[in-house]
Amino acid sequence: IALTELLYANKIGLVSMKFAPECTRCGGAVCATSRLCFFSDSTKPIHCDGCSFANSITQLDQISVVFFLHPSVLYVLADGFGCNPSKESQAATIMMAPVPATTTGSGFRYSVGCGDTPMIPEALAKGTYRMHCLIAGTENYLEVLDDAPEDENDACVLPVKISDIKVKDVHSTRPSIEVPHGRIHFDVSPDTRSLFALWLQQNVSDETIFSLPKLERAPYTSAARILHHPAYDRHFSEGARDMLKVATSLEIQNVVLVFTDIVGSTDMYNTLGNWEALDIVKKHFEVLFAAFSRWGRVVKTIGDAVMAAFVNGSAAIEAAAEAMLEVGQECKRSDGKLFKIRVGIHAGSAVVVPLNGINDYFGSTVNHAARLEAAAGHAECLISESLLDSDPEAVAKLEEIIHESEYEEINTKQIEMKGVVGTMGARGFKVRGGFSV
Repeated sequence: IALTELLYANKIGLVSMKFAPECTRCGGAVCATSRLCFFSDSTKPIHCDGCSFANSITQLDQISVVFFLHPSVLYVLADGFGCNPSKESQAATIMMAPVPATTTGSGFRYSVGCGDTPMIPEALAKGTYRMHCLIAGTENYLEVLDDAPEDENDACVLPVKISDIKVKDVHSTRPSIEVPHGRIHFDVSPDTRSLFALWLQQNVSDETIFSLPKLERAPYTSAARILHHPAYDRHFSEGARDMLKVATSLEIQNVVLVFTDIVGSTDMYNTLGNWEALDIVKKHFEVLFAAFSRWGRVVKTIGDAVMAAFVNGSAAIEAAAEAMLEVGQECKRSDGKLFKIRVGIHAGSAVVVPLNGINDYFGSTVNHAARLEAAAGHAECLISESLLDSDPEAVAKLEEIIHESEYEEINTKQIEMKGVVGTMGARGFKVRGGFSV
């Protein structure tokens, strides 16, 4: 529901939607752009705005989707994204002091070793430290030349003008800033109109500071999920959907594909004639499109067949069951014969390629889903065992459907896959004979 509301807010201009790949090293946003085609050249690395790591963007699942409030709602000044510090990086942190973004360049003072309140860090010992802000793009060494004097009144003052310490590019040498001892007043002047954090750490390695383990990373909404969200096609015009079209190709780790086809379409055309048969086929498309668009997205039609894509197996099975029931109720033949379709559902990785104005899918997952559909009988839906083995919610949805009076269970069978060595296990459901399909 929240994602649906955000997509609508993007449509009316309340927020703007950006694509922000997750950095392989730090887990932060590499960058943010409004179009996926920005990542079309997978051979050219993109350096993280935060930790400067060179990332190769090849998968839709790697690209998070972020929504920014329009400046009229909330105006935020930031030159880039910050990294998400790991527990190990936080353990090396001495001070993290946020500095507001200003338009005037007015300064703020932060102190180390000056005062007895718990919020003020102790004086720094002689040595080298890391001083940086990944949002504002600063990266420096702080050289403390001597231990702190006893008297706090002898604290030194270090002017920190953000524009002077900002790193020009990812390959720049980190400059060193020297202070005579470890009792320091940092007088920060945020003159770049960006948020700034005075992040002071021990002189540990880049990997310690920037690497964020997978287990510590927060979940995010991926570009793959947006691509398959039913609200996306519902809310956006053809022109707006261009932002999701990739220029060459990107991989998706897991997509659930559904193929349908009409049973006995040649006989139907021969028996009913072209015009009546075509009207039934068009009505069948309306029913399928409505059902699939409630849970995922219709990719394309191939003759009388339909290809659809979903984020998870539960949504695909729900949509297929709904479509199979409704198509028989809505598509009536004048000769009294039942109108029937068959369905195949499979999940796996695929390559997303822009073709003929749509984001199409290619790969073995597509072929297997199509083969399952071809192997299904009249009014049957076959679901690959591999999908059900990896998706407990899909299993629960299947169990829910086969216990409804309109459907009956199809037990596990081995499907011979044309052009593929071996067989594929599949089970599923069918609409009870003569009820609707």
